[in-house]
Amino acid sequence: MSVWIEVKAHLAAAPLDWSAWDEIFADHGVNGTVQTDEPPTLSGYIAPGSEHLKENLKTKLLEFGAQEVTESEVPEVDWAEAWKQFFVPRRVGKRFMVVPSWTEFEPEPGDLVITLDPGQAFGTGDHPTSRGCLELLEREGAEGKDIADIGCGSGILSVGAGLLGAKSIVGVDTEQVSVASSQENLERNGISGTIYHGAGFEPLPADDSYDLVLSNIISAALIGIAHDAAKRVRLGGAWIISGIIESNWPDVLDKATRCGFTLVDSIQEGDWVAARLRK
Repeated sequence: MSVWIEVKAHLAAAPLDWSAWDEIFADHGVNGTVQTDEPPTLSGYIAPGSEHLKENLKTKLLEFGAQEVTESEVPEVDWAEAWKQFFVPRRVGKRFMVVPSWTEFEPEPGDLVITLDPGQAFGTGDHPTSRGCLELLEREGAEGKDIADIGCGSGILSVGAGLLGAKSIVGVDTEQVSVASSQENLERNGISGTIYHGAGFEPLPADDSYDLVLSNIISAALIGIAHDAAKRVRLGGAWIISGIIESNWPDVLDKATRCGFTLVDSIQEGDWVAARLRK
């Protein structure tokens, strides 16, 4: 039986924004982490054959401020199943139901069921960033629209757009596991779309534009692609953004405004902000 290695960072206090810690794991081949706020820990799992990555990962976590970093062996069967207990059907907004692919679920009339197996990709609808994006997507609507999902993760937003009647869907992610997960989840839900590997809008045809762009990524990345988003969103179209810690929101909004967007509305849950911007 294959054995995975759990690397757990023990912190003095839970950070407002876990994304920087997540990036350390991602830089060492670990996509998808499990966090606890009390006590504050962040765990990632190193796949069999990649054990050589663990020492550098542990060193980086300590350098970044972890009080302690521990490791333990986890049999593959336990690792693959353990996290599923935390992923249960969840209603998001008025119509979306996010449902694990391994769960039996009886929808109510009018429900839009997103059947999801995220694998190692980000996006189950359990995080405020995903929920905020889905709620704003529901408000905006997608029927007959061309959609680009930048930083698509598990594909949850792309699937949601497809269920709302999107005309076309493309997605982009920097992680190959997310590209595969998004494509599989689109197919699982009977949605047509194409997912590209790359950063920002770079993999997409240079002349293509969209009625709606979805971006659930970190604040720095949103600021970095705001100019390109302004070029790609059609006049009257929308850019729905999330992944923004409250303290970074003024900077993100300022950059978006300077690039030609106007704030329509926003949702805040805890320390996280999601927003809908109009071109």
